[in-house]
Amino acid sequence: MAAIAGGNATGKVLLSLYSSSSSSSSSSLFSLSRSTIRRPPSHSSAFLGFSPTVCMSTVSITPATDEAIPSLHHSLLLERLRVRHLKESSKGSLQNQTKPVAVSVRPLDVGRKNKEVKGSIMDSNFEKLGLKDEVLGAVREIGISVPTEIQAIGVPAVLQGKNVVLASHTGSGKTLAYMLPLVQLLRHDEDLSGILMKPRRPRAVVLCPTRELTEQVFRVAKSISHHARFRSTMISGGGRSKPQEDSLNVPLDVVVGTPGRILQHIEDGNIVYGDIKYLVLDEADTMFDKGFGLDIRKFLGPLKKRAGKPGDQGFQTVLVTATMTKAVQKLIEEEFEGIVHLRTSTLHKKVASARHDFIKLSGTENKLESLLQVLEPSLARGNRVMVFCNTQNSSRAVDHFLTENQIYTVNYHGEVPSGERVENLRKFKSNEGDCPTLVCTDLAARGLDLDVDHVIMFDFPKNSIDYLHRTGRTARMGAKGESFPSSI
Repeated sequence: MAAIAGGNATGKVLLSLYSSSSSSSSSSLFSLSRSTIRRPPSHSSAFLGFSPTVCMSTVSITPATDEAIPSLHHSLLLERLRVRHLKESSKGSLQNQTKPVAVSVRPLDVGRKNKEVKGSIMDSNFEKLGLKDEVLGAVREIGISVPTEIQAIGVPAVLQGKNVVLASHTGSGKTLAYMLPLVQLLRHDEDLSGILMKPRRPRAVVLCPTRELTEQVFRVAKSISHHARFRSTMISGGGRSKPQEDSLNVPLDVVVGTPGRILQHIEDGNIVYGDIKYLVLDEADTMFDKGFGLDIRKFLGPLKKRAGKPGDQGFQTVLVTATMTKAVQKLIEEEFEGIVHLRTSTLHKKVASARHDFIKLSGTENKLESLLQVLEPSLARGNRVMVFCNTQNSSRAVDHFLTENQIYTVNYHGEVPSGERVENLRKFKSNEGDCPTLVCTDLAARGLDLDVDHVIMFDFPKNSIDYLHRTGRTARMGAKGESFPSSI
């Protein structure tokens, strides 16, 4: 079993977050029986080399109607931790107590050479955005009545045929911001020119960095297709090539997939560039920052060459991102000259409905045991919890520790096979609640639309971008609640 490399490191942080879906009273917080979460056994053999760390942080979101409860919950939690460690540590004393520390995350100041439009005024309904009845029917079925800020500024821009960057915080509804107008544009082209679906010749391609995000976007496309008639297919790494080839050999409009697998099918002759008119790069920051740049340029090459020919219709590009670093900004400007940047007022800001809580541990306190105590109130309330770790070894070790203490978990990181990751997400999202705790790396911090009540950072992220992505897993799409930073 891989151990967490703790050594004498200091300053590690654990962060947690509760969403507004939790509504139990404060009396239920510590009612979980010891048969469910027991006192941690001695784990020196399982975690050789792991030593107590100095700092753990927790962020929690609680119902907005219970404004007085978060402080009570927090006080009970801190007191429980303090008493427990005073009893169990022979060296525990008042001298080990530390003073609160302030932690802040500053928005990145990214210069923009291309045209930028900031969103501030939102239309009160989707009808005002220029969407037609068949697309609006899909919106109503999804159960959304008021567009988010990125949808209010993004939908009209895409409908106007602009090349745009849609930049907004995680969980703000960016998928619908491009998918709704994209579907309407496809239908408009059919009505205007009588274009018909053809095998192997998609008119729109959506590129995603991971199989999980590909499946998520594909589900959104399928839900819209129930009202606005179009056909889509999913082509992603980790899936069998033959069924994907078969799905491409029938008439289709939209292909959603990962760059590597789509390029493979292009080389095999299963996808033809000729009719591609719309291109979306979802999680563009991840695409350009995590080694996908070469594949993206390889995909763009034939499209740009075709667009340079006389009489060619060209293609419209939509980039979707939750963050924008200077490095990614530079790459985008190099590849997409003159692209319009549409960003919301929430970009590079923490979730508005969240306060962030940090718990600092003394040298005699064990971070794993403290993690168990932070998990306890959430699990007692039936919450879904994500526990973030910085490395795969740390993720495996935390997962092992929680399992040993009868906490039912699923793991999600790069060494977990893609098929198993999909199954683990299914278990985590299941309403049955058999596996309410997802132990993961930052692979789960981007793009995934999960109904999460509580986010915990066992290892504090290495940069502010990862911090924003992690905290964005909860309080999504404007969900109300609070999260509060504190220090022990």
